[in-house]
Amino acid sequence: MKRLSIAIFCAGLAVTTAMAQDIYKVENFAGSDLNGTARYVGMGGAMNALGADISTMSTNPAGIGMMRKSDFSITFGLLSQKNAEKMDDIGKTRMSFDQAGFVFTARSNSKHLRYMNFGFNYKKRRNMKNFIGLYNIGLNNQSQTLQMAELGNYYLVWDDGTNEFISPLAEAAYSTEAIGINNPSLPYDKDTNPIMGYNASMYNFSRVQHGGIHEFDFNFSFNFDDRWYAGITVGAYTVNWHSYTYYQEGWPMGGGGLADYYMANDEQIKGSGFDIKAGFIGRPIEDSPFRFGIAVSTPTWFNLTGNNILDVDAPYLNPSTGKIEGKVKQVRTGDFDYRITTPWKFNFSLATTVGQTLALDAEYEYMDYTGASVRYPESNSNYYRTIGSVGSTYKDRPLASEIDRYMNGVHTFRVGAEARLTKGLYARLGYNYVSKPMKDEAIKNLFIGQDTPEGDSESVINTTGTEYVNLSAINRITAGLGYHGKNFYADLAFQYQAQKGDVYAFHNFDTQKIDEINSSSLSKSQKELAIGAVARVNTLQKQTFDLNRLGVQLTLGYKF
Repeated sequence: MKRLSIAIFCAGLAVTTAMAQDIYKVENFAGSDLNGTARYVGMGGAMNALGADISTMSTNPAGIGMMRKSDFSITFGLLSQKNAEKMDDIGKTRMSFDQAGFVFTARSNSKHLRYMNFGFNYKKRRNMKNFIGLYNIGLNNQSQTLQMAELGNYYLVWDDGTNEFISPLAEAAYSTEAIGINNPSLPYDKDTNPIMGYNASMYNFSRVQHGGIHEFDFNFSFNFDDRWYAGITVGAYTVNWHSYTYYQEGWPMGGGGLADYYMANDEQIKGSGFDIKAGFIGRPIEDSPFRFGIAVSTPTWFNLTGNNILDVDAPYLNPSTGKIEGKVKQVRTGDFDYRITTPWKFNFSLATTVGQTLALDAEYEYMDYTGASVRYPESNSNYYRTIGSVGSTYKDRPLASEIDRYMNGVHTFRVGAEARLTKGLYARLGYNYVSKPMKDEAIKNLFIGQDTPEGDSESVINTTGTEYVNLSAINRITAGLGYHGKNFYADLAFQYQAQKGDVYAFHNFDTQKIDEINSSSLSKSQKELAIGAVARVNTLQKQTFDLNRLGVQLTLGYKF
């Protein structure tokens, strides 16, 4: 077993930054896919100034005001990740029901108000399906259990010879002897006789996620003089997200052989949310097709319930039999509630048409992730709270500091074109770029502000995974074909999304550097700052994995 210098590490990290795994959950719920009708997808989502498509009610509600016929559409999709493997009964390709909606148009007899339109649309805002698999990766005497041991040292409550771990990871590892006291015959002491973990030779890691965020939009929009368009959309959301992680290490045992250590983590999140969007489209020059669009979306307020199941299976040498056996422990968190508030979102778009043969749209969207926050119900807390309390909830201030430090403002660029090939037949192209949500140095640190004035984050008692993935920017290329008759229409879209992820199975830090700092002549505060900086650097080498995926969508619609 190997000891890490936890005491000063925690003090230094708590002073310099408060960390929690939930920045990755925030990204999951704040981001969105390019999804909707096949026409909208085929143009790269660049329709917020062109309007007149059902999908625009979720991005620029004024686009529905440009419709002069009532419309109904339904969209089916197929999503595939080329390098995915079947896991937890989820394969590389999965069918998806992506959109269904309608718009009723009502002509007005008013001098300036030409149309008042009402619409409803369902779309899958985010399809969570993805797979990551890493195999036979060298560890160079590191181990997931080293991180679990430090959680045990830091979040252990010892009372009258019994122990209770606040961290489910530490509890499962200690119960299976994956971690243990250095000298069991002596009293436990965090500094002189701590809990320690093993050294390992290699690891395998795989994770599959599926489910999604489902959006239900209710739109009211208006057409003034066939030049000015305004709209508002109220959005309601349901969440059904599932993640299953499998991790395995090889431990050197007696006789020069290896024994396998396993960890499985099953996480589920369900919940609901709502937001409000408002938009405007204008043609400033009466006899010109040029138009511009402006749209804003409030934060989405999510009420979520998580439920995690952690399983650890660790080998140990039975002294009575001399054989390697396994110990198994399952820890269940039970249901736990929390709230995520996503950032505001702003969209600016320009569009024009060339006769009846070509339509063009270009736009920019901005969302600042540092505006996101996480709150917990007061009744759900294991700790007495006064700081940040509003009504029946309190803000996770350590996590808010982490969001500010490690999450970016996200920029989205979209361009799209639609060409009329012949009467009723259309071709589309689009490009969509989304900048990366996390800074390169972002980490998932499980020591969450115990030594800060705000105290522990509630996520301490509910965290059951050690892995994290820092996503790169997204590049999407889209194309589509469409047939539009007098009433019936059909559109087909293809979308290729390219993205990579830097994967870390756990987080360890350079103990030698920390020992050097600890034995130096620096002051206590200087040591804490220096150790905190070292502790934020993961000594486990990142593994880059392709998350590229291909989507195909078919929309069938009818206008009347």
